[in-house]
Amino acid sequence: MMAGRVAQMIGLCRRAGKVVSGETAVEHCIMRNEAKMLILTRDAATRSREKYMRLAREKNIPVICCFTKSELGDLLGKAPRTVAAITDEQMARGIAGTKERGEAGLYTL
Repeated sequence: MMAGRVAQMIGLCRRAGKVVSGETAVEHCIMRNEAKMLILTRDAATRSREKYMRLAREKNIPVICCFTKSELGDLLGKAPRTVAAITDEQMARGIAGTKERGEAGLYTL
């Protein structure tokens, strides 16, 4: 099941143009210091998971793990995605707040 409140907030980010998805686009976003939060799927390959966790640690970007690749892709209106970056600080804080309130299916790596 998709984490409801987080799904709503990601949809809002998408409509506002504040989310970047796809591995190459997210890497560029991280390198340009535009990523405020990463969303990594639960079914990400180990190598991808390790790569994004390392990049996030280096840039001090929070990471949450939720959804499957298909669910994240559906939320973004795209093909299945492994990772997405939120580029808006307030929206990233809102998603983090949802996680801290203990929404089911959401955890930080």
